[in-house]
Amino acid sequence: MAFSLTSKNVELRGSWLVAVVRKPDGSWNVSKLDLNEHIGNRNGEFDVAMDRWYNSAENWSCHLRGPILCAQLRTITGACSPERCINLDLFVKNHDGSLEFQDLTDSLLLYAGCLTLEDSSRLRGLVVGRDGKFAASEIDLGQHYGNINGRFEAGERHYGRTGRNFRLDQDSGAVRLLGELMDCEGAWHDAEVDLAECIVNQNGKLAFVKHEDGFVRQDWQPAIAEQMPVLGEAITGLNLGDDKEDHIYYEIASNTNSTESTVGIAIGTFIGRAVRNPAMGMVIGAHLTASPDAFVDEKTAGAIEDGEARSRMQEATLGRHVCEAIRDMFADDAAAAAAAEILDASLTPQIDIWANGVVAWFEKQELPATVLSDLSLYAMMKKVIRQLRGEPVECWAKAQQQLDGIKASARTLKLTPPPKPPTPEPEPEVPLETPEAPAAGALEGAKAKAEGEGEGEQLPQIPELLISGPETSELPAAAAAAQTAPEAGQDAQSQKSQAPAGAPNQDQDPKVPAAGAGAGATSSGTASTRQSSSDDGSAGKAKGGDGKGSDRASSVRGNCNAATKGWHGLFGITTFRRSWARSKQPKVVTTT
Repeated sequence: MAFSLTSKNVELRGSWLVAVVRKPDGSWNVSKLDLNEHIGNRNGEFDVAMDRWYNSAENWSCHLRGPILCAQLRTITGACSPERCINLDLFVKNHDGSLEFQDLTDSLLLYAGCLTLEDSSRLRGLVVGRDGKFAASEIDLGQHYGNINGRFEAGERHYGRTGRNFRLDQDSGAVRLLGELMDCEGAWHDAEVDLAECIVNQNGKLAFVKHEDGFVRQDWQPAIAEQMPVLGEAITGLNLGDDKEDHIYYEIASNTNSTESTVGIAIGTFIGRAVRNPAMGMVIGAHLTASPDAFVDEKTAGAIEDGEARSRMQEATLGRHVCEAIRDMFADDAAAAAAAEILDASLTPQIDIWANGVVAWFEKQELPATVLSDLSLYAMMKKVIRQLRGEPVECWAKAQQQLDGIKASARTLKLTPPPKPPTPEPEPEVPLETPEAPAAGALEGAKAKAEGEGEGEQLPQIPELLISGPETSELPAAAAAAQTAPEAGQDAQSQKSQAPAGAPNQDQDPKVPAAGAGAGATSSGTASTRQSSSDDGSAGKAKGGDGKGSDRASSVRGNCNAATKGWHGLFGITTFRRSWARSKQPKVVTTT
């Protein structure tokens, strides 16, 4: 039971329960348990007396909510039931560092509690059924026990007719019925009988079974508590009321290393002890330990100066979690309401005395114990029982509103303006040295020296081709083309292939000049510029030039030889580059 008290990183992988559990030496061990072998599906409900629940569950619905297994199971008709839950803390235990499943037995000492005796013969209590939930049950002991000469006899009836002062005395190993019975002579004798020998848990109901061949007793203490590593002995000691409480609190605190966890385990154990249901107490303690907001935090509690207001807020917070943990152990609200009467009848006010012992121990250790200061667990449990019945607790609602307001104010006070950006440090001043002004004579001398050196050097000649742009080279070329006689008898195909990009096409209207042609330039004039390099040179000399006309003609737009033929300059040294050989066009000779 309560495996989550000594486990962490609990996961559900398919039908496997995987967790890191604590070993008796304090180390941690990874353990896994296949829940499919211990839990079944009975018409859409979990059943701990069957197996293979996972085979008929919706895979997407299987998940863990803390130690509670939740899933949607299929019914015998094939329909999918609403989500069902079962608290694994009631059945899974940590046995020396390994997860084990505790089967549901018929022992009255293991899965039954809150037993009360009403009307001298009616035994009532809460019993765990096959669905893993507590349910209220009762049995008439007068139909199964009688008085034989001043002593109880199982299998007889109507002991109450010749008896008086009947009561229950319960501990970890027995549930005794005590009373006074009259013998045949009319004398009264003290008598008792252990009900755990014949009263059993039969499928979630109290029943009478007389064991002819003996009875194997399964007690809660050796079967559950003592097998739990580290915390088992401490929880057992608190349930039995051990005199060495200081040592028990020290063991719990040193192993949990948390005030809230220590108080949570102690409160859960005290509640289980007060209602005579240790299994329920262990589940409540595990729930309080796992809930981060089960208690008002120390800072908020310390900020509340009014002790009564602090007590009400702590009671409302803690009571809400205790009520939630108890409600999860019942099938529905109706079952919880029916169990509320049994819890109320079995609750003892001594729970406050036990809680004061925890507060005293914290004070000795100089540790804050505001969680239990000015808090009555007995009064809190009375209000929890009211909530289980469906009755609202107005004082808890008001206290919760006040607590929410205090927390909101605390969050507001924490809202500080953003920090100002750091002021940049001033840059260090670097002294600048002012250069001394040179003398006037020195400047004149340097200037004269520079002029003298410049006269002896000859600047390189830059070819006109490199400094002439497209605009300056087009004008002489266009003029030369206009003065050249038009060529005649040229083949139309040759003229079309050798025509520049700007020359008009034959398909064009001859009256429309081609785009890009210079003013006054004709197609024949443009074609004349495509003569060989020797003709270009002679034409340039005929114009009265010194060869520059060839350079200018080579830079005419649309001339394909402009990029490969002409004068080029490199570092002032003129070079001549001739294109590859091309067939010369025949000159047109005109006769008059």
